[in-house]
Amino acid sequence: MKSALLIVALLTAFPAAAQEARPNEDETFTDVKPGEISTDPNNLIEGAKRGDVRAINNLGLLWARGIGVDAPNFDEAMRWWKEGAKRGYTLCMNNLGLLYANGHGVKQNYEQALKWWEMAAEGGDAWAMNSIGDLYENGHGVKQSYADALDWYERAADGGDGLGMYNLGNFYENGLGVERDLKRARDWYERSADKGIAISMHRLGVMTAEGRGVPADPAEGYAWLSVAGKFFGAEDAEDAAGNQRALETLAGTLNSQQSVRAKDIAANLQARIEERRKARPFGAQQPGESET
Repeated sequence: MKSALLIVALLTAFPAAAQEARPNEDETFTDVKPGEISTDPNNLIEGAKRGDVRAINNLGLLWARGIGVDAPNFDEAMRWWKEGAKRGYTLCMNNLGLLYANGHGVKQNYEQALKWWEMAAEGGDAWAMNSIGDLYENGHGVKQSYADALDWYERAADGGDGLGMYNLGNFYENGLGVERDLKRARDWYERSADKGIAISMHRLGVMTAEGRGVPADPAEGYAWLSVAGKFFGAEDAEDAAGNQRALETLAGTLNSQQSVRAKDIAANLQARIEERRKARPFGAQQPGESET
């Protein structure tokens, strides 16, 4: 399972571009952009007055992160996100769902999280679809069901969500509600890796090194693990640590030729991933957004 359910840090990483673009597939609000009414903190109030849903969403983010105020205030964040949700902005719905899933400013309530994510999913939001799948996989607020989780992960993956692709790979690798199929698992992990999802790169590294689904190739496995290490974020500390341990263990098994080959493969993999991410037109989904 991989989702943003219990990752508080993802409150800092919701996309924030125009609602006219496909839901949840916009730029991430991480940097101050002076002059842009939707992303410059000095202009957000004016943007909100004009009804700009990006500005409304980002005002909620500032309150949730405690930027420009004494401390985070989830009540204020909720107020702004409810306003954005009323205007149909799925990113605000996702954020409201996270408040309830994580119990920030409210009592933890997975049923309420599900309600908001279902609304976002109805608006075509793939991140929300993945999060609903996580609820069903773990039985949070719903009856546990691998079949329902698989259905939602497939919807998320079809919508371009990298974590949904990872979760499908995990289901096929481990035979969760489906017959174990390492080839299909690798296929989904590879698609997810092309979205920049580090945990999928890690799984490809482990499977390749062990010869699961493909002939064993320690050099290529090492390459995948080394590239994965460059894509883990601050919210992925536990996964990143596990990846580093696997990398160090595998490093001791490589001879000099394999080490050189691993570096070449890693450089090619990273270039491929970065190129595929960069090549998408504006409005295409960013990894982990939704890494909301």
